[in-house]
Amino acid sequence: MALLETERFKLPLLATGQAHKELFHNEALVRADFLIHPCVQAIETDPAAVVAVAGQAWIVGPDATGDWLDHDDQIAGWTGNGWLFISPSPLMRVYIEALDSFAVYRTSWLLADAVASPAAGSVVDVEARIAIDSILTALKAQGIVKSGP
Repeated sequence: MALLETERFKLPLLATGQAHKELFHNEALVRADFLIHPCVQAIETDPAAVVAVAGQAWIVGPDATGDWLDHDDQIAGWTGNGWLFISPSPLMRVYIEALDSFAVYRTSWLLADAVASPAAGSVVDVEARIAIDSILTALKAQGIVKSGP
């Protein structure tokens, strides 16, 4: 029997007459748990370098090793029974705890950059700077622009 799964995130689907449906159902729930409001610990290449707790996830960095070999750019989630790999979809947005920022997936993960408030210049437009600062504050609060210098 061919494995039935959803197109985007490969969530397993149930089939009529399928044995052990609870295994497929549980697999789908675990994947959904990692995908709803996705949050990862960091970007990492070596699974031996992390102390995994069930429910935690990492973005697999380039040239990964060990269990993560050939899973570059995927989300590696620890289930307590092993690694679950999820391929990102275009424009998927993930919060990265170690960076206190978001990354967006296009053809690879793009990290938010820090943007400085306007300073210096020969002509200072106070109202424009206030407006720009309020826009930057809103973008930082949403994680679109990274806080910092």
